[in-house]
Amino acid sequence: MSEYYIPVPLEQAIKEYTDQEVIEVISNIEFRLEKNKYDVNEAAMCLLDAAKTEWLARHGDKPCPRIIAPTEFIFEGDIYAETF
Repeated sequence: MSEYYIPVPLEQAIKEYTDQEVIEVISNIEFRLEKNKYDVNEAAMCLLDAAKTEWLARHGDKPCPRIIAPTEFIFEGDIYAETF
């Protein structure tokens, strides 16, 4: 009972993403690039390029909105949290 996955080109797969998913991909990878450029590998850079290309194809020159990554959130309770 094994499942077979047929690989598809990245450009074809990204066309099936919703706008929200494309924005999340772009925001997440750009955030990781800002924090530590060595944290992003070549595969992520290809995904970023494909996502930006798809954004331009769908929306032209409109800028892509930025979503705050969950790792960027700092809550006051986390700042004063005690270590056990």
